[in-house]
Amino acid sequence: MVNEHEFKDITVTIIFEGAALNRDEKIGGNIQSIKKMTIGDKIRSFISRPAIRHYLFNTLIRLYPNDWKCAAITAKGDVAQFDLAKDDILTSAELDAFGYMYTIGGENSITRKASVGITKAVSLFSYNEDISFYANHDLIHRANKEGLNITPNPFQREENTTFYKLSFTIDSKILGEDSLIVNNKIKYNSDKKTIVIELKEPTKLQIHQVEEDEDEDSNDKEGYKKYIFKNKEIYISNNEIQISTDLSEICEKKKKAEKEFLEIKGYSDKNNDEEKENPKKGKGKNKVIKIEDFLEEDGFYKFYVTRKPQYDKDKKILTIETGIVKEIKNVEHHVEANMNIYKINGLGKITEEEKSNNIFEIKFILESEVKKRRIYQILQAIHDGLVAHSSGEDNTIIPLFMIAAPVKVPSPIFHSYIDLKIDNEKLKVIGVSDCLQNTWLVENKVYIKDCERLKIDKEKIKDKLYDSWEDFLTSCGVNKCEQNSKANR
Repeated sequence: MVNEHEFKDITVTIIFEGAALNRDEKIGGNIQSIKKMTIGDKIRSFISRPAIRHYLFNTLIRLYPNDWKCAAITAKGDVAQFDLAKDDILTSAELDAFGYMYTIGGENSITRKASVGITKAVSLFSYNEDISFYANHDLIHRANKEGLNITPNPFQREENTTFYKLSFTIDSKILGEDSLIVNNKIKYNSDKKTIVIELKEPTKLQIHQVEEDEDEDSNDKEGYKKYIFKNKEIYISNNEIQISTDLSEICEKKKKAEKEFLEIKGYSDKNNDEEKENPKKGKGKNKVIKIEDFLEEDGFYKFYVTRKPQYDKDKKILTIETGIVKEIKNVEHHVEANMNIYKINGLGKITEEEKSNNIFEIKFILESEVKKRRIYQILQAIHDGLVAHSSGEDNTIIPLFMIAAPVKVPSPIFHSYIDLKIDNEKLKVIGVSDCLQNTWLVENKVYIKDCERLKIDKEKIKDKLYDSWEDFLTSCGVNKCEQNSKANR
């Protein structure tokens, strides 16, 4: 097994021929534009980092479907984000490679830097303002043959087929490791072999004497379930709650340090026989929920909770719960050097260390073989080409030229040097000799892939080149790995 310290940081720069891979806003209503920027006095088209990330991730999903899957998504208000309560870097290669931001309340969030760095893909030649004209003539012709009187719907597109330069980096120190700071110790259930990590301490409250309104004609909010409490409305749709601003019994707007927040209070049925027998029951610290993100509109407070509210029709109790709890199954627990270790077979381990009083650092550490496989798969996808579709067209992000190397610092050190020039009406790659002068190269060697269209003279620098792609992978610590998980066999 490869020791994790043998993994090297890696940088790759490629040149590929592509066309209009990243559309921008429409011009004049019906002209589909491409993304452009000015470099010096020239206008260059470019493809954004999010677009390249999309093409790379989709390629990995197609190549290695059991290792690369879409991570779970949740909504924070109207904003979609990765659901860290369901996935992490052990279960999701996507989160491991491309990072995330997960909001846990107010301005607090958990973030992870992408371990795979991606530059823009910027064209190496100027955009000449080419525009093409299109219309749906085929469908119009077929429709008119069937007796329909339809006219074409013309539109225009900016077009640009050119060579682009693009760089990737892999930070092997970040890939395969993540950490969280939490306020509560991991809860381990030895019988079920599960652990619970409280990303945000859960808080639950109940509101008694809530009636469900089943009269559809009285519900003026489509898609919401209507409830009545104290003759006022409460509307619920999945994780969204709207409470009438008149319900001061359970809802109050407050301010602290110039910031407003909403306080939701539990409400008990005083006539409940159980409470008569035990009046202190249910009056603990979980009777109030503080909502930092809310809207006040049309006489309602609108906010979101982490779990869909539950309604007990028989007891007429509405239960609201906030907080973020992450449960992980099939965990083996042991202790090493006063540190709790939770092993997840085939993926890695989770460690827990108390940093100060009730402050714990939780680390997710990927198993070495899985980490090696992920790095290999990323490099192989870049080497052989990415799946790319734009404006209904198949397109190409296939390296015509590629230079790669293990490096001491995860930086795109080749990107500024590599360029194309026209020499005697032939394209020529320039800048390779400059790349070889960088002291961040681990072995003072590079891997170069060229082709007949973009050929370089390797003979002059053969002592600076890795003998093959496999030799380069070996230098990075990712050779001879299982190219896919056992589940793909």
